Amino acid sequence: MKPRIVLLSPAPLDQQDYTLEIPLSILAVAAPLHAEGYELVLIDERLHDDPEGELLAAADGALCVGISTMTGFQLKGAIRYSRMIRKEASSVPVVWGGYHPSLLPEQTASEPYVDAVVRGQGERTFQEIVTRLEEGKDLAEVAGATYRNRAGEVISNPDRPMEGLEDFPPAPYELLDIDRFFRVNGGRHALQYISSQGCPYKCRFCVEPKVFGKWSGRSAQQVADDIEELDRRYGLEHVTFSDPNFFVSRKRVEEVCNLLVERGLKLSWSAAARADQVVRIDPGLSRLMAQSGCSQIGIGMESGSQAVLDLIDKRISPEKAIASNSILEDAGIQGCYAFMVGFPPQLPEAKGEVWQTLMLIKAMRRAHPEVVTITFYVTPYPGTPLYDIALQLQLEMPRSTEEWADWESTSVHTTWISSADKDLVERCNNFYFPFAFPNQQLRRHMGKWKWKAFLYPLHLLAAGRCRFDFYRWPFEWRLMQRLGNLKRFRRISSQIGALRGN
Repeated sequence: MKPRIVLLSPAPLDQQDYTLEIPLSILAVAAPLHAEGYELVLIDERLHDDPEGELLAAADGALCVGISTMTGFQLKGAIRYSRMIRKEASSVPVVWGGYHPSLLPEQTASEPYVDAVVRGQGERTFQEIVTRLEEGKDLAEVAGATYRNRAGEVISNPDRPMEGLEDFPPAPYELLDIDRFFRVNGGRHALQYISSQGCPYKCRFCVEPKVFGKWSGRSAQQVADDIEELDRRYGLEHVTFSDPNFFVSRKRVEEVCNLLVERGLKLSWSAAARADQVVRIDPGLSRLMAQSGCSQIGIGMESGSQAVLDLIDKRISPEKAIASNSILEDAGIQGCYAFMVGFPPQLPEAKGEVWQTLMLIKAMRRAHPEVVTITFYVTPYPGTPLYDIALQLQLEMPRSTEEWADWESTSVHTTWISSADKDLVERCNNFYFPFAFPNQQLRRHMGKWKWKAFLYPLHLLAAGRCRFDFYRWPFEWRLMQRLGNLKRFRRISSQIGALRGN
């Protein structure tokens, strides 16, 4: 019998009302070990009634515990569970991997509750760490590892070259309780799948080039084989390609679509792309994508300000957002666009960027109300040029792992983002724009008698505000917020939130 390895994925967000996604990071590093016959226990904090107790029970006698974590809220759980293991099972090594320890390996490995860090692509590095631990050897020769030696010194070994994804076995989904994932997600049989890593673009805010470097994708044949097998096992309704950029290779996209059609797979799929990639999709490919089940494309547009887009080296224009959304609309594919606002005001490029982004979102909503627009807040991550800019501006940055746990792009923890700007963005993108330009679902509800008296006035108020771009004194927004906080109105508030289409 091979020894036991425990892999943990802490909850990535503090909310509970979001769709749970498969912990692909721990599945990836589990794949080579599973193929070698190791006993593997995978724990997703969100799916266990007693994650602490189950982790301690699994860690008892284990060879090591691996924890995957990102900068932000997920660090809180990683820290808490690591300290618990250090206290209750002190002889079991704790190994961290994922985006955050890859960006700050020395700082992470210096924490008393972490023994080693896996940098970047983790499959082979973690496999070698497990082998060395099993043989009772140190980690001195493990490329891609940062660790504390017996003298307490933090050592970073040379980087490990990135391998092609086809060098690794398929992810062992069977090690997770997939049926429970389906149940907590409303019974929908939807899974996430990684077909590629890395990105050839060098956007100045993005950590992907730092963590994974060059792009590497599985062949279209292997992607289709894997999806067909997952569909056979789990009867899939939808697959999300969780790649940073699924459309790097147009040829591969076309091959994947053709294979999904040829095999008669009756499922929908979604993926991420750049706006300039979408505008190059011709009618033939868009029809093929729709025929193969493509239902949504996620696009990181980032800003409505050309000055900001140039600053972050995005190499696109706001016009590309409008054009790409029209192409997707014509193909019957929903566009989901992500924006980031709140750049440091010390930057000349930041002048007016919040307003310009909101105006682009409004134009997109007006042209195609079915579009989804999501806003995040500028969060400079270590290892990126944007982080170096923030340091040059002498902006206050986190100085410890605990402080990085509060560095969350979905909320405001940067000192330079004003509460007024945050409030304006939230009420425009999440309330006024969706009600001013209602999607089909909202229009259907506005036509029903039980909803009309409530929803139609909101539509008229929002439409008037958007026509004149007057968003001050938002009494109806404040009223909706208060109703949402009242227990007896909480259900209707959540229903209205779902109708907005965000």
